[in-house]
Amino acid sequence: MKQPAVVAGAGVIGLTVACKLQESGRYSVVVVGENAPGELPTGEKQSTKWASPWAGAHWRAWASNQDTTLQEMEIKTYRAMMSIAANVSEAGIHVAQGIDLFEDLPEEKPWYISMVNDGVELPVESLPENVMYGVQYSTLLIDVPKYLNYLSTRFKSLGGTVVKKHIDHILDATQYADSEQNTMVIVNCTGLGSHTLGGVCDQAMYPSRGQTLLVKAPDAKRTITRLGKQFGYIIPRGNDTVIIGGTTDKNQWKCEPNALITDTIISRALNLEPSLLPVDARVLDKDAQVQALKKNIISVNVGLRPMRDGGVRLESESMRTAENGKVVVVHCYGHGGFGYQSSLAYADKVYDLVNAAVF
Repeated sequence: MKQPAVVAGAGVIGLTVACKLQESGRYSVVVVGENAPGELPTGEKQSTKWASPWAGAHWRAWASNQDTTLQEMEIKTYRAMMSIAANVSEAGIHVAQGIDLFEDLPEEKPWYISMVNDGVELPVESLPENVMYGVQYSTLLIDVPKYLNYLSTRFKSLGGTVVKKHIDHILDATQYADSEQNTMVIVNCTGLGSHTLGGVCDQAMYPSRGQTLLVKAPDAKRTITRLGKQFGYIIPRGNDTVIIGGTTDKNQWKCEPNALITDTIISRALNLEPSLLPVDARVLDKDAQVQALKKNIISVNVGLRPMRDGGVRLESESMRTAENGKVVVVHCYGHGGFGYQSSLAYADKVYDLVNAAVF
């Protein structure tokens, strides 16, 4: 008999974990989440507190040169997603040129440049004004709505079930498991929800508000990130639309878009990539260029990244239900802005933790 397991949270981490557990053949998995991929009624948007649908997303290393644990998660996911990009067209993952620009000269070469495909340092003379260092490499663009739907569809095709339901306490998830089993398994992938979720209430969790724009820009094909005071990024989605951003507002819970921030995002994005505009608009003066790109805005987005002091919480613990039933809870949350680019490797780690606790 398969071991029942409940994954709390239907974002990219929760769905990736659910697929990993379900495809093993050892587990019968139910995903429970207040939010989940799928069509919404006309005029409605996904909750800003559900981080996954608001991501860019692309693969760009978040780990520092000293953080070898996160390095492992990121490069393992990079390689796995390269395979998905080559073999699974419906996943919405594409290979593209990536450029990282540093306003401050790094003390040492970024760790990832020797591990990704086609990684090179950019000539100093090619760098934009006030940029001290740059690298170029082959990276991955992730069409977020398409990828989330792919994960959800794949999970269901493997026999998994998704339930859209809010839970107040982590042990509330046990009602979706087979109570006849001696041990219940819950995987907590609730992201920022772990800040207030009963039985967890992790005060190390906090939001980082991110405002971005989705624009129509069919000529933009590469992803560019500038790190420093003029922080900004461009992430094509492979369907003639581009995410441009953004902000990283620590401990900011407000989800209303800010018009001044929108103007700043557009101005910085145009400095990074003139091809966001049609050829005939690139000769306009700067103010006219900003207005031209404004006309191509599809949506202004605000999401909250699930940040955590101390990094990702990845561990298991034992709990008891009110009926004294044993529950194994594996926590995997707090991925901040690197959820997509580390998701597949973290799912492997969760799988190992669940197996060690149950078998």
